[in-house]
Amino acid sequence: MTMKYLRIIAKDIWRYSFGWIGSRYIYREIVFPFIYSILVVTFVLLTNFLVRTIDKLLGKGLPIKIIFNFLYLNMAWIIALSVPMATLVAILMAYGRLSEDNEIIAMRAGGINFISILSPGIVFGVITCIVMIYFNNNILPEFNHRARLLTRDIYRKRPDLDIEPGYFVENISGYSIYVSRRRKEELEGVVIYSPDREGHQVTIYADRGKLNVIENSVIFDLFDGEIHELDKKEFENYRILKFKKHRIVIPVDNLTLKRTESGRRGDREMTIKMMKEKIKEYEKQRESIRKKIIYMAKNYINNAENMEINHLIKIIKRRKAEINKGRMKLEMGKFLDTAGRIIGEYQLFMVYQRQINRYLVEIHKKFSIPFACIVFVLVGAPLGIMVRKGGMFVGATLSIFFFVLYYVFLIGGEELADYAYVSPFWAMWTPNLLLAAVGAYLIHYTRWEQKQIEFKFIKKILKKLRLEGKEREYESC
Repeated sequence: MTMKYLRIIAKDIWRYSFGWIGSRYIYREIVFPFIYSILVVTFVLLTNFLVRTIDKLLGKGLPIKIIFNFLYLNMAWIIALSVPMATLVAILMAYGRLSEDNEIIAMRAGGINFISILSPGIVFGVITCIVMIYFNNNILPEFNHRARLLTRDIYRKRPDLDIEPGYFVENISGYSIYVSRRRKEELEGVVIYSPDREGHQVTIYADRGKLNVIENSVIFDLFDGEIHELDKKEFENYRILKFKKHRIVIPVDNLTLKRTESGRRGDREMTIKMMKEKIKEYEKQRESIRKKIIYMAKNYINNAENMEINHLIKIIKRRKAEINKGRMKLEMGKFLDTAGRIIGEYQLFMVYQRQINRYLVEIHKKFSIPFACIVFVLVGAPLGIMVRKGGMFVGATLSIFFFVLYYVFLIGGEELADYAYVSPFWAMWTPNLLLAAVGAYLIHYTRWEQKQIEFKFIKKILKKLRLEGKEREYESC
């Protein structure tokens, strides 16, 4: 019975999306505002981008060809943002105009239900979604990569280490470098990992640091940190050195050669296939560290090999704190040293976990942002019918409101996922699910209530503000 009902719905959607003469009319009402909206939104975003970067382009004597190439390469991410917003504006304007001219009422009086009227908009959103998924996965990464390389060449006047916060830099032979945040030469949350250094694993943690270039060397000055040295053959041989200041010097010539050959890409410069390969590499590194933690902990914690790593670390930290406070006596004198090693390894474990989450976020983002085109149709069509009047102004205002709301949730979710507080899936798909729920309610409301929004409350607020302004004028006189 359910399959029969679904087939009937599918036939109705096909019929009213392509076979019905009114569908071609609705498509035409959507397409022209969509093209116009893309041009307007792209122009606004491009202008904002130019305002932020014009000071870095001027005064460098760049040929006009390089400047136009710079703008052309940055157009890809601007289009990726403008298309979903343009979809929402176009749907609001199209269905708002149809409602304003009472064409929606005429269609429904002719026996066409609201879902059938909505079908062309949904099909338009699905087509836009599919095109944008292809664009985000196959075109956008290459443009982002070329734009970053060109930006680096334009901005840099001297050799520098290509460090970007949030993921490992692995273009240095024998080192992996991770930085949580960077402000020019100022670094925060620095992790320098050397997995194979004459049979020893060396990991350096520093709260902050500085990056300088002197002649042919890149110099890291690290502050308030620890150096962890582990014998890979005998895990019991472990040494921790604390420092207030530590300096690492790396030859620039080797860096430049390595960087040119490797062509390293950031997460936003990769396709899904590339990111999955990187995730596999980091999962192997993470699993190797997990095994080392289990090996060191199993002599002190019962059933350690069957525990979740986060739960195991909580037990170790709690036991270490109790020993330090004198609340717990320990027969095994090496536990405190071992606990320090385990906590140090766990920090590296979480660095790899955050890196994995970062790539997973980008994979989900390649689908979730294009899918927003469909969600915006579900929100925009009933909202346009309820608003009726207002045209481009009301459409743009409502679009900005919903788009800002969507991106606040998206950016917030991305930050939480990058720091492993929530899963990448929920971080990227929650905004779509919330707006889809709002759209479902608006569709139900429009379908059965058939009411419109007149924004009378805005008129009342403006009238009240005018009266208060006049009262202040009288009081001042």
